[in-house]
Amino acid sequence: MQKKLLATAVLTVTLALAGCTTDGNRYRSDVYRANQVNQAQEVRTVEIIALNPAQVEVSNRDQSNRAKMAGAVLGAIAGSLIASQHTDHDSSRIASGVGGAAIGGMIGDSVAGNSSSKFVNGVQLVYRTPQGKIYQSAQVGRLCEFRTGTALMVSSEYGETRIQPNNPYGCKPMK
Repeated sequence: MQKKLLATAVLTVTLALAGCTTDGNRYRSDVYRANQVNQAQEVRTVEIIALNPAQVEVSNRDQSNRAKMAGAVLGAIAGSLIASQHTDHDSSRIASGVGGAAIGGMIGDSVAGNSSSKFVNGVQLVYRTPQGKIYQSAQVGRLCEFRTGTALMVSSEYGETRIQPNNPYGCKPMK
């Protein structure tokens, strides 16, 4: 019975934490923060003259910490449940809960990845402004979402370049 309960607890922690790593989507140029909604943002047209694949390093620290905490909570519950099957002593239940929390935290850490950063797919866009200046901008996204030619660049903060995908039908659906 104890082995079944422990296996169930480990499986529950693993499934609960499997989605805890960041995918970087919140850094995409077509994703807006709440304070950017319903706000005027300067828009310019730019000419994309070159595209290159890139890797973008995004922070995984918050997701990793959440996974550790969730694992610790689920581990404490599992440890207490296992102890309650075998003893009536509160001190044994507490000790098992603490041990379960430690083990659950380690499982959460291993499932989420203990790295504080993760690399996601991105694109390096080389573009020309109407004034003729050439810049480059690295953004989270897929290469197939962009093509050379005219694109919109939204700027909500000084120095921010959010070049919108200009090839909406260029990517095949992800399976």
